[in-house]
Amino acid sequence: MSGCARFDVRPLGQFRRTHRASRILAWASALLAAAVLTALEAGADRNFPAKAQRGEISAHRYPYYTIDKQVRRLAVGGKIYNEHNMIVMPAAVQTQKLQVMYLLDANGELAAIWLLTPAEAAKYRRSKPGAGANT
Repeated sequence: MSGCARFDVRPLGQFRRTHRASRILAWASALLAAAVLTALEAGADRNFPAKAQRGEISAHRYPYYTIDKQVRRLAVGGKIYNEHNMIVMPAAVQTQKLQVMYLLDANGELAAIWLLTPAEAAKYRRSKPGAGANT
């Protein structure tokens, strides 16, 4: 048998048990990861910068947005975060009026926008410019 490849000659039943155990372990790992992520998300409280302001946003015409009746431009590299702190495309907020926290850059343009959950909207009341997020 020189030159022939050697094959695993385990009994078929042993192979099935090993394969089944690895599938069970993979499913258990996935369920544990999902449970941990859900628990972290449920208890996670987003922290906003001290200079973030509270407002209501509506689209004007990209890259412009109306925040509290004042038209502001989305800065180059400006980001919009959804309720799960994931970046969303500007088109996702074009047709809605939403409660937000926002941060202005040195030019007065929108550097970051965070879409608020109803609980966050109740927690962070509207503030005057420069008053901070927790007022």
